[in-house]
Amino acid sequence: MLKRVPVSQLRIGMYIHELCGSWLDHSFWRQRFLIQQDSHLSRLRDSKLEWVWIDTDRGLDVEDQAQPMARAVGRRDGGRAQDADAAGPADEVHQAYERARGVRDASGDVVAQMFSDAQLGRRLDVQQAERLAQDVAGSIDEHPDALLSLARIKRADQYTYMHSVAVAALMASLARELGHSEEQVRLAGMAGLLHDIGKVGIPEKILNKPGRLTDEEFAIVRRHPVEGAAMLREEPGIPPEVLDVCLHHHERIDGRGYPDGLAGEQISLLARMGAICDVYDAITSNRPYKKGWDPAFSLGKMAEWTGQFDEDILAAFVRALGRFPVGSILSLTSGELAVVVAQNRDAPDAPVAKVFYSNRLCQYTAERRIDLSAPGCDIRIVPAVKPVDWAQSGLNLPSVVG
Repeated sequence: MLKRVPVSQLRIGMYIHELCGSWLDHSFWRQRFLIQQDSHLSRLRDSKLEWVWIDTDRGLDVEDQAQPMARAVGRRDGGRAQDADAAGPADEVHQAYERARGVRDASGDVVAQMFSDAQLGRRLDVQQAERLAQDVAGSIDEHPDALLSLARIKRADQYTYMHSVAVAALMASLARELGHSEEQVRLAGMAGLLHDIGKVGIPEKILNKPGRLTDEEFAIVRRHPVEGAAMLREEPGIPPEVLDVCLHHHERIDGRGYPDGLAGEQISLLARMGAICDVYDAITSNRPYKKGWDPAFSLGKMAEWTGQFDEDILAAFVRALGRFPVGSILSLTSGELAVVVAQNRDAPDAPVAKVFYSNRLCQYTAERRIDLSAPGCDIRIVPAVKPVDWAQSGLNLPSVVG
C-alpha cells in the first residue's frame, strides 16, 4: 500500500516509492529505493523535500516496530534485491552482465530478422517482440547498468538493429524511473524495439552516408516514421501505443518536429519518452559520418535544446541514467582520467569508474577500478563549467564492461 508521509517520519527499513519534489531538490537519482543506512536518512532530511510516498508492501510502515532487515526487503519479485548497489559483489555483477549480454544478442538477432521480414513483406513475429520486451525489462530490473552498457557497443554493420535494442533498454529504464506499471514498462521496451522499423525502406547508401545528406536524401529519411507506422498497422496484435511511438518519435515539444508537427501534450507520453531515448542513443553512438559524443556531454547538450524535449521527462531520464552515465569520462582531483562503469544509486555524484590515464604524466596507466563513494576515498570529480565532450579527444578508452 502506498502512503504519503513527512520526511521527518522516515526510518531505516522503509521503501521510498516516490520523492515529492523536483529532482533538483535532492541528490538521489532513483525515485524508488530501500532506506538501508543512516546516510540515506541524513540526505533525505537535509534535502528540500518535505514529503515522500512509501510502499508498505516493500518496506516498513509508519506504525511498524523495528524488524529484521529481511522483513524490510521482502518484495513481490520473489526476494531478488533489485536495490542492491550497482557495484555489488563481482561474481553477481559478472553473472548479470552475462545474462544481459544474452538479452542484447538475442534482441539484436530478432530485430534484424524483423527488419528483414518487413523488407520482404512478411508478417512480423509480434509475440516474439513482446517476449523480448519482457526480457529487456527484466534485465533492467536485475542490473540497470548491464544492458545499457552492452547496448552501447555497436558495429557499423549492425547499427540500425542495435540502436533499436539500445532504445528499448533506455525506454524500459525511463519507464521504471517514471513509476510506470509492469505492462507500461513492457510497452515502452516494445516501442523501442520497433520505433525505427520504417527504416527498412531507406537505401543503405543514405543510412550510412559519411557526409551531409542532400535535401532529397533527408526527405527520404523523414518518411520512415510514416512508412513504419503503415507497416505496423498491417500487423494484428501491435499495441496502438507502440504504433504511436513509431509514428511520432521525431515530434518536438515546440511543434517543429515531423511528420505531423504535434506540440506539447498533443504528443503522447510514450512518444515524448521515445524522442529522448532515440536522440540520446543516436548522439552517443559512433556513425560513419561522426564520432559519438560523451554521454555526460550529451545530456548537457540535450538540456540546452530548448523546445525539443519534454523537460520533466528529460529530468527523469537524467535520474535514470545518472548524472554521469556509463561511458562518461571523468577528470579527477588525482590528476587522472577515468571512465564510468557503474552507478551508485544513492550517490549520483560518485559513480564507480575505471582509471586509465594520467594527466600529469600525459600517458596511459595501468587500469584500476575505484568506487568514488567508498568510505575513505578522497578522490573527487573535477567540476566542469560546462559538459566536456571527451569522446572527441582521441583517447583510447577502456571497456566499460567488466
